[in-house]
Amino acid sequence: MKKFLATALVALAALGASAATPYVGGQVGFMHEGDDHTNQLSILPEIGFTLNDNWAVGTVVGWQYTHFCGKETSTNLFRFNPYARYTFYRSSNNLVNIFCDGTVGLGLGWTSYDDNDTDTAVVWEVALKPGVALNLSEHFSVVAHIGMLGYRGVNDAAKPAYSSRGGFSLDGNDLTLGFYYNF
Repeated sequence: MKKFLATALVALAALGASAATPYVGGQVGFMHEGDDHTNQLSILPEIGFTLNDNWAVGTVVGWQYTHFCGKETSTNLFRFNPYARYTFYRSSNNLVNIFCDGTVGLGLGWTSYDDNDTDTAVVWEVALKPGVALNLSEHFSVVAHIGMLGYRGVNDAAKPAYSSRGGFSLDGNDLTLGFYYNF
């Protein structure tokens, strides 16, 4: 794992030293579901590099917390989701970009139960995620991902907060909205 992280850091540093243009952004969210009395908080910063007009690479590194009030069970996950982005459409004024992210993600953490017991929680995914970027200016963009095609898996400890599923989905459960600053 240390070799993988070191290689990833060297690759990102090499991209930063080349002609790639960096961008930063991410997502912050809070969701409360009344039926299950569930609260979920997500802080998912993102860093990436635009390599050319069509390709970009980046990663989301962040934290997600889910708490089930009625059961006094909670799950904490550290998320690492590297991706490669291919932009296949740009409007003539570059206001709208349509793209697809190919991602391999991993979430590691723990689930704490009401009896003070804890288990290691693992979530992973391999997916294609279509999206659209609205470029508000040369430096600011709003980015939305709409659905996924792939597989998301979880171990038993992560099942209170996440579920295994695969296939093609265009529902609201896979809708994300983020903001980017392009350097």
